[in-house]
Amino acid sequence: MRLSRNVRVPVSIPATHRPRAAAALISAVLALALAVWSASVCPAFSETLEEKVREFDLKNGMKFLVVERHEAPVVFCAVAFNVGSSNERTNITGISHLLEHMMFKGTEMMGTKNYKAELPYIRKTDELGERTIALRKEMGEWRFERFHGFSLQVIESFSKEEKERIGADKYEQNRLMAEKIRSMPSLPDSVADVPYLVEDRGVNYLEKYLEYELAWGEMARLLDEQREYMIKEELWGLYMNNGSRFLNAFTSNDATVYLCYLPSNRLELFMLLESDRMESPVFREFWSERDVVMEERRLSENDPDDMLDEAFNAVAFSASPYRWPVLGWMSDIRTIDRKELEDYHRIYYAPNNAVCMVVGDVRLEEVQKLARRYFEAIPPQPAPPAVETSEPEQQGERRIVLEHAANPRLMMGFHRPSHRHPDAVTIGVLESILAGGRTSRLYKTIYEEKQLTASPPQMYSGPGDRYDNLMVIVAEPRHPHTLEEVEGAILEELGKLKTAPVTERELQRVKNQIDANMVRSLGSNIGIAFQVGFSQLFYGDYRLMFTNIERTKKVTAEDLQRVAKQYFTAKNRTVAHRVQIEQEDNPGGEERIDMQALMQFVQTLPQEEKMAIFQKFQSLKTDQEREAFGMELYQRMKAAQGKK
Repeated sequence: MRLSRNVRVPVSIPATHRPRAAAALISAVLALALAVWSASVCPAFSETLEEKVREFDLKNGMKFLVVERHEAPVVFCAVAFNVGSSNERTNITGISHLLEHMMFKGTEMMGTKNYKAELPYIRKTDELGERTIALRKEMGEWRFERFHGFSLQVIESFSKEEKERIGADKYEQNRLMAEKIRSMPSLPDSVADVPYLVEDRGVNYLEKYLEYELAWGEMARLLDEQREYMIKEELWGLYMNNGSRFLNAFTSNDATVYLCYLPSNRLELFMLLESDRMESPVFREFWSERDVVMEERRLSENDPDDMLDEAFNAVAFSASPYRWPVLGWMSDIRTIDRKELEDYHRIYYAPNNAVCMVVGDVRLEEVQKLARRYFEAIPPQPAPPAVETSEPEQQGERRIVLEHAANPRLMMGFHRPSHRHPDAVTIGVLESILAGGRTSRLYKTIYEEKQLTASPPQMYSGPGDRYDNLMVIVAEPRHPHTLEEVEGAILEELGKLKTAPVTERELQRVKNQIDANMVRSLGSNIGIAFQVGFSQLFYGDYRLMFTNIERTKKVTAEDLQRVAKQYFTAKNRTVAHRVQIEQEDNPGGEERIDMQALMQFVQTLPQEEKMAIFQKFQSLKTDQEREAFGMELYQRMKAAQGKK
């Protein structure tokens, strides 16, 4: 899943990137859940929270953070692994997100009727999968794309009777396709006339392609047989049948998290299931699930906001691993195999690389007892390799222009240090002054007074939080205003911060706002878990969260002016323009959901309705159901706004 890039919390929940409409809705609903639970559960933040956090370490190095809150008989549980896309390298980008998918496929105990009977199928499909990777590399992508297009034409030419006989049987489909191509007296000109396509230096590449497709057909047949021993979504079913809500997971640049709400008397179930999939996951349906992730990658390449975001980060960062997306690059995803995934899991999903957050109606002694029973026997691993590459100082403005049929959009980013730097808290205050709600400067001047943008400009730090990142401003011009006008007006506002100190009244208002946001986020089990847990992950000690609260109170107007002068410079700036071009005809194109507008609409609904929407979303299991529900909400929003 992915979290919205525009969701802001004091220790930001990482922005992750899963592109389809359903996944974007997952992100939005997770943000909504934070608001819903914060508003509905519990008393305000108390300065004694630091004293209420209890921590303990198991012998294998796994850390637990526990906060007892006995207001309601529920508990929020999460296991956060200290790994995200920034821990990847070339050739395996996207593997963290792929692993998140695979962790729901069961274990030696879960999701199977007979694990030993499954093993021969897993081993055989792995052999075939490795062969498909090798064959595709031997062909080269230019040949593969040509052959693939040709094979689709052949499949489309099947007779009605052949299609009915084959149905959804990929094995029979690919077998018949290969048979028809091999029996052709001559190949069509679109294939035969392309130099070196079919044959080169005695190698028949078309035959390699047919071997590739036949291997995939055989893998599909084996998987169909293996499913006789599989129990589909058993993990999900066990959680849901025991009262779980908000069961989910997400991958970001910096972390991977598995989470759920449970009745507090089901804590032992959480410990059992999560320790089991930490210790002995079975990556069932690996090759077919890898195809699902590749399809997500394809969808992201057609999402205008994702396209701009990826292009922007790739230009803004030259060395940092933040330059590649959480989904990874397609050329890497399609060559990842099971062994690489298993190695990655062994290295990064070790207990000594994990933090478990437990917040709710529990007792510390009970959590300790269950943690030792279920997690302590899992052996630790050597510490994962640290990310040592750092982004060098930028030496001049960088610009990128992306052409798309979508509305024009501006992204402007300035390099900034990570949370560990002394300037970090000042930058947080600076971001709130610029874009922290209706009283912020960009809202009042750019959106309200000058009416240059279609919606208030957004500002966030990203794409990750652990390493040096960016202050990013995003804005969409309101017709007939241009990207250049909006960019100039924003730069003018940034310039004012350099030349004139903010007033004490404005500074105090922003500090109060930050404090209020913290109070709200710490008014729920999930809010406390995320704030405390991510502080532990990113700072190495959750107590620094409270230190930063105190440092924020001490930020002065002079601090803000100094930071503005230091970071808001042309040489430190990257600018991306998405320029609108004439849209090509797309009769079958689907309407896109404006997730930002949808979230704003949902937030205007009564508290009961928001909770009902959240609960309905959590009851849906498939992406198709989520997409349909998202579109239903979107159409409701448009009707409420009088749109056609």
